[in-house]
Amino acid sequence: MAEVIDEQTLERVAQIARLKLSPEESIALKKDLNSLLDYFSKINEIEAKGEELYYINSPKSVRRKDEPVPCKAAPALRKEFAKQKDGYLLAPKNL
Repeated sequence: MAEVIDEQTLERVAQIARLKLSPEESIALKKDLNSLLDYFSKINEIEAKGEELYYINSPKSVRRKDEPVPCKAAPALRKEFAKQKDGYLLAPKNL
């Protein structure tokens, strides 16, 4: 594993992330970042053999028939509200 993250880069990352790192945390973060970059470099070595590699499948739309159904809990919910006006439930203004 080659070290790509040097002390200056680590300090800049910590500054951008607004982290105050102890010396032990700096060593651990540097090791973690270097291992991540090493992992991604291995992914870049994969040959696509003329095809582009995609890691995300294209979304598939599934149409469904939405039908309204009556809410069985509506009467009980309506009883919980102290005020109602024109079929709407009124909540206190502080909510």
